[in-house]
Amino acid sequence: MNIPADIIEHMNAEAFESLCEHLRARSDLVQNMTLMTISGFCRNCLAKWMVLEARKLSKQLRSDDKLTDRYIQEGEKCLDIANKLNNWGYEDAAKIVYGCTYAEWKNRHQSKATEEQLRLYNESKTLHATHDATLLKCDDDEYQRQTELSQAILTRLKAGAFESLCEHLRARSDLVPNMELMTISGFCRNCLAKWLVVEARHISNQIVSNEVVNLYLSENQRNIVDTLDSFGYDEAAQLVYGCTYPEWKKRHMKKATDEQLERYNASKSLHATHNKELLATRSQKVNYQHETATTKPSQAAAAQICVPNQQNSLLSDVCCQEVDAIAPSAAETKPLSGHKVLRPPTGSTKLTIGILTVSDRAAANAYESGDLSGPMVESTIRRIIDSFNASFKDQDLIVNNFVKDIVPDEKAQIEEMLLRWSGKASRQGDSSNVCNLIFTTGGTGFSPRDVTPEATISILDRECRGLMSWASIELTSKQPLATLSRAAAGVCGKTIIINLPGNPAGAAQVAELLFPIILHAIED
Repeated sequence: MNIPADIIEHMNAEAFESLCEHLRARSDLVQNMTLMTISGFCRNCLAKWMVLEARKLSKQLRSDDKLTDRYIQEGEKCLDIANKLNNWGYEDAAKIVYGCTYAEWKNRHQSKATEEQLRLYNESKTLHATHDATLLKCDDDEYQRQTELSQAILTRLKAGAFESLCEHLRARSDLVPNMELMTISGFCRNCLAKWLVVEARHISNQIVSNEVVNLYLSENQRNIVDTLDSFGYDEAAQLVYGCTYPEWKKRHMKKATDEQLERYNASKSLHATHNKELLATRSQKVNYQHETATTKPSQAAAAQICVPNQQNSLLSDVCCQEVDAIAPSAAETKPLSGHKVLRPPTGSTKLTIGILTVSDRAAANAYESGDLSGPMVESTIRRIIDSFNASFKDQDLIVNNFVKDIVPDEKAQIEEMLLRWSGKASRQGDSSNVCNLIFTTGGTGFSPRDVTPEATISILDRECRGLMSWASIELTSKQPLATLSRAAAGVCGKTIIINLPGNPAGAAQVAELLFPIILHAIED
């Protein structure tokens, strides 16, 4: 693998950013203490590894003149940058990892630990990452508040933190199974490798499309593109695991128990998903002589994709084990409480799906991370559709459009949006947004502001009480609080409307349970 070191650094940095984005989107669902208990690291460790990398780079800048051209911008002095790095501290790093200050994140998302959680945490301390407290301390707290680093240096710090994470997981190969890590956090070592592959494709596409001009002057761009296009999961896994995946699997992977499989399957709404087209390696040698200046990278990529037939590769979007080891048969997929999923209707089904988030705070843009429930529902539906299309050859599900919006907990505004999307109160130009199916998220509880069911029922032509009653019964075995949902469902014109809870994980679970059944109602 002859990828230049600076590109590897960029790939590592972007994979680290993908991990941080993954964890930001699951702030309520993945608590730091639980992550630390299972894997020995948490979000704070990611931030601290960045700080330690800053100290390491500061020391190198003072002793290695070759680094000056790379990290020192015009007008800057090497000593000044080294001082900045020594005063760049945990609070700076935490903003990158959390997307806000740690204090803000803690206030919004951290739950009070139970006695059982504390007991498990204390018992797992031999697993925990440790960090040199003397290196984490800033030289000057006042100076730190004014510290700004260049993008090149931040890339180096993220890349170093990513490598530290991989080293941490390599040292705990027998103690931190991929399946357990995926169950509790939604990602595993394989996800880290796949994020590296995706970034290799992005860099290749940028070079081909000239979006990045003269980014890597020391290497021939054509050879770099060829190398990046042939860089696949197996090569990325070696960077993450420190060996090939089959070697790691033979040494460390144990057969999953029925309980582990059940918990893994129940956590699927939490799991990271990966673009299978980007994960597939492109042709080993790309003939750029036949490309025109107007050829788009995506077009070239699509023509060159070839999936190598390697028994132990993980090119699907399913992590932790081979697909057939953890996925039930297509005909009898068992989600949540074990109810068998109906296969989709035969033939081609084209859908326009609306996702309406009902939340005062989301509408006011009061969440640092933005709305999470709507994107979670969309990703869940896309995953189910991809699974069905791959499993059933006599049907084809196509989503023409996902129509999305956010409104406050105001009955009139909810009613107006539902009527518009169902085609009963269309404005000029709205005809393309008439939906076959609308999911609302939020406003189904007992708060005085929770009025989504009332707004929904007021505009329905026919209510379907049995659908939500069945969903409540099915979900209660996993989450007793599901019985407190007042969600409604029914038909408005030719549109089916389903209320989902506001919690991202809960919304995804209800959508996953109901969507296969709703497809038959849409056909009717």
